[in-house]
Amino acid sequence: MLALLAAIMFGIADAVAGGVFDVVSPGRVAQVRSLTAVVVITPFAIYRGVFRPVAGLWKLGILGANLVSVMFFFYWAIDLLGVGPAATIHFLGPIFVLIWFVVVRKVAVSPLVWLAAVASIVGVGLVTEAWSMDSSDVAGVLVALFAASMFASYLLVAEWVSGEFDPLYVVVWGFAFASVMLLVALPLWTFPTDISGSAWRDLAIIGLVGTAIPFLMEFAALRVLASSIVGVIATAEPAVAAIGAHLILDERLAAVQWLGVVVVVVSVATVQRWGLPDSEAEG
Repeated sequence: MLALLAAIMFGIADAVAGGVFDVVSPGRVAQVRSLTAVVVITPFAIYRGVFRPVAGLWKLGILGANLVSVMFFFYWAIDLLGVGPAATIHFLGPIFVLIWFVVVRKVAVSPLVWLAAVASIVGVGLVTEAWSMDSSDVAGVLVALFAASMFASYLLVAEWVSGEFDPLYVVVWGFAFASVMLLVALPLWTFPTDISGSAWRDLAIIGLVGTAIPFLMEFAALRVLASSIVGVIATAEPAVAAIGAHLILDERLAAVQWLGVVVVVVSVATVQRWGLPDSEAEG
């Protein structure tokens, strides 16, 4: 239930984010998300005794840079494509991780997993209606694919540092470095001041419901479930995001696009469950 609630929260926040880009840029949305995560999660990390900096902190700086890229390009993709297609393509990250394992680490995978990987590509074609894309849609797909590659990179970097540090320590310091980088690129005194109350509400939802609370829930879930199972449950996010965008933003997907969402979700869930070793599936 914790893992499912986290996936639902992530998906709802994705839908909410799609409604704020008229007044706040993707970079600013990423900044609010990162800062909120630090403010909320830091006390919990202190309580758990895993906040004090230790040797090797520079590795989490790499993770922070990765988080900045993931958030920025994901929100940019939402701005260009809409919530449903962008969230679905973004969730191809585990497929890219699978390719990394096969090509670089020489991990053998079953034909079922390869079938799922190929099916995911077909699903993306359906959800984006590739046969009718114009140049702006192509640009959006490319941004979303880059976001997916950054998500894959995040999973690999998180695996690398999680072998050395407590997962909660990894997240709190990863977001701390991400926040510093975003503050340098986007100083707070240049933050737009003409933001409506509803936009501030949406930003609060993205930071709390879309970052801090679901991350804590995922860590709680990982204490009692195998990471591969948590990864499967997490694949509910793009479907929830598409449904949320339909209800909140009136972004409607055609029947063939819904089919694409289902195909990608099932494919990624298959890869998460049977294609990756537990340690690599985490995240």
